[in-house]
Amino acid sequence: MNLDFEDWILIQRYITGNATADETRRVENWMSLDAEYSKLIRDLKEIWNLTPVENFDLDVQQAWKQFQSRKLGRERSVRLYSATEKTSRPEKTSETIYHVFRAVAFILVAVIAGFFFQHISAVQSDSDLVNKSSQFYTMQELSTDRGEKARVIFSDGTEVTLNSSSTISFPQEFHGSVREVHLEGEAYFKVASDPDQPFIVHANHTNVEVLGTEFNVRGWSTDQVVDVIVREGKVSVRSVEQELDGLAEVVLNEGFKTTVKSGQIPEPAQQADIINNLLWMTGGIHFDNVPFGQVVIELERRFNVEISVADQELLDVHYTGTFQFAELDEILMVIAASMEIEYIRERSNIEFMIAHSDTS
Repeated sequence: MNLDFEDWILIQRYITGNATADETRRVENWMSLDAEYSKLIRDLKEIWNLTPVENFDLDVQQAWKQFQSRKLGRERSVRLYSATEKTSRPEKTSETIYHVFRAVAFILVAVIAGFFFQHISAVQSDSDLVNKSSQFYTMQELSTDRGEKARVIFSDGTEVTLNSSSTISFPQEFHGSVREVHLEGEAYFKVASDPDQPFIVHANHTNVEVLGTEFNVRGWSTDQVVDVIVREGKVSVRSVEQELDGLAEVVLNEGFKTTVKSGQIPEPAQQADIINNLLWMTGGIHFDNVPFGQVVIELERRFNVEISVADQELLDVHYTGTFQFAELDEILMVIAASMEIEYIRERSNIEFMIAHSDTS
């Protein structure tokens, strides 16, 4: 059986649960025809299914090495994820090793693709397949679910902390004149300095370019707004749409921020509250005069809950609040009290409503 580049993508979709019914039948047919394919695909799918949807706290690099040793029997030169973050637990059992693989499922599939390709190439010398397979398993992607955070170290030493419900795509190794990554969501970057190879973050409709610095980029495509805050060093921020017209960039120095709205040039640099805007990295959360609808979205991402608002006019009411290490119940109580509203919580389902005073 010969598999091409599109087939490897199909296997990745099958393992991560994104395949259609027809695609699922196709992969399962392959598995029924070849025991080797079947075993490796089942191993990956088992790991994915056993991974709880929750935060995890373990040494990802060590877990990955253990998986390589047990399943593949030899070391492979793949850039590995560093430890993910959350509240530490008393001890790490063998069961928690599985937590890592939801975050690195893409790498698992990519490495297996490389393993299969080496097996297939013994009987197939199609140069196009060589090129396409190489491209496939040299790219990596890290995604976090609601309520998760993760940390990754790139091949150049750059460290990135990824917030909840976010995805970052990056090459296994940086080559060429620039280092480029793509972000959907929020991440904090500590970029390794290299004047000869600028670092560029593509986030939604915004490009952020640096040489070596620490900064935060926040840009979910659903929000249509990208916020960039510099903690150390200097960055250049451009709007993708306006960049083509040769419009000026906005340069941010330490302690400044800018906002880029879709289709517009970046707003002028202004001083930023660094501590509050980076609270998410240490377990806190900060709302700075944002519509309540945005508060709802943030809480859903952070705590993996579903929130409804019975009275739609509440969505446009602006809210400001800072929570250093608060749990969800405390945040809900404070918000309700300060906005003079009510809420009902049933496990992961929460509903806000306008408070109505009792009348006799």
